[in-house]
Amino acid sequence: MRKNDIQNGFLEWKTIEGRLGELIRIREKQETALLMDKGLSLFYKQLLLVNNMEPNLENKALKELKIKPINVEERLSFIQGRQGSFHSFKQLVELFKELEKQYAKKASLEKF
Repeated sequence: MRKNDIQNGFLEWKTIEGRLGELIRIREKQETALLMDKGLSLFYKQLLLVNNMEPNLENKALKELKIKPINVEERLSFIQGRQGSFHSFKQLVELFKELEKQYAKKASLEKF
């Protein structure tokens, strides 16, 4: 079930990412910030699921996670401080890409 949850989370992100791109293009900062909140919550959930942890938002000990993007703490802090900006959006996009690649590597190694 977790594998499906993880894959569904990445699919959900693709939908959110498309909508965020539209909002940023038309410079709708307030709605962008709200949707970025949703994207951040989804990222935390995905990060925990990929690390075989329960996906609750209180469990955010990022330093203890084995699978995570480089400099994830600093990058998330940057995003949280500027949720309506284009640069925060791009950072979140890159974090999801990196996490998805790391998950794919983990999944392929577990098959052997």
